[in-house]
Amino acid sequence: MSMSAIESYFKSNIYKPFFMAVGDIDYREIKAKLAESGEVEFIYMSKFCRSEDKKPDLDKLKETLRMADVDCQSNKLVLLGLGEYLALEGANKAVEVINELLPFNLGSAHALFLLRGITQQLQAISKGDPRLSERQIAFSADTRSTLDFMFSSTELKMYSKTGIVNALILAEEGNEEQICVNTSLEFPNSLYYVQKVQNPYEAIRRVDKSFDVPKSYGSNENWTQLFIEVNQNKRIAEVFRQHQFDDSLANFYQMISGSEYENWLYYVFLFINRDNEKNSYLKYVIGKSKNFEEFKTDILNAISKIPHTDEMFEDYYWARKKLVCQYPDTDVAVFVSNNRFNSTESIYKLTDNTRVEREEIIADIAQHGLPKELDKIYPDLALYLKQYHFNGDALNELLTEYFQEYKIQKVLNKIEPEFLDKVDKLAVSREYNRLRTRDELVASINTAGSFLCWIDALGVEYLSFIVGVAQRRGLAVTVNVGRAELPTLTSINRHFYDAWPEESKRKIESLDDIKHNESGGYKYGPSNQYSIHLAKELQIISDAIDEAATDLGLRKYDQYVIASDHGASRLAVLRKKEEKYETDTKGEHSGRCCKTFSDYDLPFATEENGYIVLADYGRFKGSRAANVEVHGGASLEEVVVPVITLSLKNSSIEIKVVDDIVKADYKNGAVINLFVNKLISQQLFIEYKGKKYASEAVDENHYKVIVPEIKRAGTVDIEIYIGEDLVSHIMVKVVGKSASMNSDFDDLI
Repeated sequence: MSMSAIESYFKSNIYKPFFMAVGDIDYREIKAKLAESGEVEFIYMSKFCRSEDKKPDLDKLKETLRMADVDCQSNKLVLLGLGEYLALEGANKAVEVINELLPFNLGSAHALFLLRGITQQLQAISKGDPRLSERQIAFSADTRSTLDFMFSSTELKMYSKTGIVNALILAEEGNEEQICVNTSLEFPNSLYYVQKVQNPYEAIRRVDKSFDVPKSYGSNENWTQLFIEVNQNKRIAEVFRQHQFDDSLANFYQMISGSEYENWLYYVFLFINRDNEKNSYLKYVIGKSKNFEEFKTDILNAISKIPHTDEMFEDYYWARKKLVCQYPDTDVAVFVSNNRFNSTESIYKLTDNTRVEREEIIADIAQHGLPKELDKIYPDLALYLKQYHFNGDALNELLTEYFQEYKIQKVLNKIEPEFLDKVDKLAVSREYNRLRTRDELVASINTAGSFLCWIDALGVEYLSFIVGVAQRRGLAVTVNVGRAELPTLTSINRHFYDAWPEESKRKIESLDDIKHNESGGYKYGPSNQYSIHLAKELQIISDAIDEAATDLGLRKYDQYVIASDHGASRLAVLRKKEEKYETDTKGEHSGRCCKTFSDYDLPFATEENGYIVLADYGRFKGSRAANVEVHGGASLEEVVVPVITLSLKNSSIEIKVVDDIVKADYKNGAVINLFVNKLISQQLFIEYKGKKYASEAVDENHYKVIVPEIKRAGTVDIEIYIGEDLVSHIMVKVVGKSASMNSDFDDLI
């Protein structure tokens, strides 16, 4: 019917426009048949657009129609695109334009308009004037049109084609069900479905429908730049691949620390992949943060709001520690300050990742005491505070007890009265004189194949830490303890170093520098009064052991010797005791010693090498008080010094208990006989319940150890040490000394 109506129109004497309402299928079929006939000339609405994104000029259309019988090659015109354009403009515009064109005089020409999208409007016009039906208005059998339009702003350029002219061209061709172009035009009254993507965020959602990041998570600039990449790559996953993002978190700080597009995009990557994130703390923060800036803040700070008793806290703590291990002190300092708001919780949120946190831990302990979780929070400090059992020296028990108490008080930054009494008694008895001198210990070492490292101001307080770190590095450790010369000044205690061969020694002065505020940078005052310098001390010592492990691993030396000129005292600084004498020299080393003068009455002083040396925690009047640590005096922590030998472990040593069953006596304990498969040069010990017992050599391979504490029948755990090194853990079966002992002895089980 459609083609017959059209043919009738072209043969008629009606020289006014003919409007045929068609659907998508009929449009393509009628257009094809008309083109095949070769008798018509097609006129396109797109040709009447003055520029790429300007609406068609309808006056120009009318002018073309007016001159059709003169200018056109054929008097049979077919106009395409008007229906779709009028449908975009809306019902009122469609009726208005059709009514203007209906009476238009074409001269001797015919003009057929194939119109999609405005069927209802044509029906309304036809009903208003029944004479128009079949004469100027007709309807194909199927007028349904499912065409829709997807527009993007010209700034976004979401689609490959730009301008309304290209939208009309696509409509005129009739092959598309959805027309997608970039345009600045608005069609609020469109009869067709029109979606205008007004911003880059919407554009991204249109290109990749899987994208689920909330719009508030980025700025318009962020979304604009991301849209450009998404539009090029079609999927957000491909954008991430182009940026080489992965789930390793190896460069986490670098990836989020800035404010550039790349940093924000990495956050988007983390958010999109949040369900697969293995780091529990990162997953938690992603879930609670509402934008990139909040996310960056929460990575550091969110842990502070989680009680350490929360069932997820430990998982979050360790996961966060891995994440923020790359953060510099400057960033972490803000967290540390904010984290102080709950004094009962703050220490549990700190790590040993940064210097500022390590110092904060020490300050917190001084104010609130030692947490039981210290070995997790600050393992090196816990290792420093671990009791060191002195062995093989004249003052084993005294030194073990004294330095354990000293270390705890140094960290707590206070002196207990009982300990002060002990210091005063030792200042008179001077038990340190029972020790060998440091120079004797160093002189007994064979310098061939040995390297000497002098760490200035290294006292025995660090032995548990040194041994622990060295063993972490896989080194064998031997410790001897000696005494420095008085006064404990470097100038008087450097002979051991000067006598060592020049080519195999070095001096580390940084530990001593820290103890002097003028060079160490730790100036204490009312707002900074805790022993936070200890954090740096431990780092310096750890670095020195790392260097030793490297040199030994490279086989540069057979053994690496660490020794010192003197120790130092933190507690003497805290004591703030001033003696009654004001000397001409004003004292040296914060008044801990001075040149000899006559007629003094100082029960806690000793005289050596032309100096009067204080052995308690006093200082001479008028001297400048130290505020970090001090040396020069004769307290145990200043006088007692270690000589430590490090070497590679001998993994071929094997130790066995000789007897299958060890007999114990309730009065005397147990005797354990050990077999060692090769000659050893260091002392062999058995440790039982935290206490070490020295062995007695029977011959080159056999040793006897008396353990008085093993008095009960049963199976006991013992640990066997060679020097400082744990070499074996053995279970020993113990029975009564007499097989018939079934009374008092067995009752003790």
